[in-house]
Amino acid sequence: MKNILVLISLISAMASAQTCQELYEQHLKTDMSLSYKEFDQTMGKGFRELIREDLSCDKEAALLIEEYIKVNNATESSLRWHAAQSWANFGDYQKSIKWSKTVLLENEDFSQRELRWNDFVLANIAFFEKDKEQLLKRRDVIAAAKDKHFGNQLNLKYLNSLITHFDKPFKYAMQNITE
Repeated sequence: MKNILVLISLISAMASAQTCQELYEQHLKTDMSLSYKEFDQTMGKGFRELIREDLSCDKEAALLIEEYIKVNNATESSLRWHAAQSWANFGDYQKSIKWSKTVLLENEDFSQRELRWNDFVLANIAFFEKDKEQLLKRRDVIAAAKDKHFGNQLNLKYLNSLITHFDKPFKYAMQNITE
C-alpha cells in the first residue's frame, strides 16, 4: 500500500510539472501583449494564473514575469517584486534576492509616505539569507511604524510569519500567516 501511495505521488508530481510547463508555454504565447494591469494586477490573468493554489507553478510564474519584463521593457517595480516572490516560493532564494534588490528605493521620503518599504524588502532578503538578527531588526522598525501606514500593519503580519517559521521554506511561511 505504501508503495502505491508513493507511486501515485510521483505520478501526480510529474503530471503537475508537465501541466506547469504547458501553462507556461501557453501564457508565453498569450500574455506578452497584455497590459501591465492585466498581467500583474488582475486575478486569474497573467502570471497570477500560474500561482493558483491548485497549480503552484511558481518557477514558471517567475519565468513568465521575467519574459514579460524583457519583451515589454517593463519598468514597474511590482513586476520585479512579484518575480522575487515567485522565485522565493519556488525555493530559489538567490534569484529572489537578485530581484528583491531591484525594488529597493534609492530615497525613501517618510514625510511623503510612511510605508517602510526598504525595511520590508531587506527583511525578506534577511530571511532568504537566513540572517534572523537582521530580519528581527527590520521587523522591529516596521512594528514601530505600524500605525503610520496601513501597509506597515500588513507587512508586519507577513514578517512575523517569516520569523515564526524561520526554519521552514518561504512558501510555507506565506501559507501560514496569522493575525
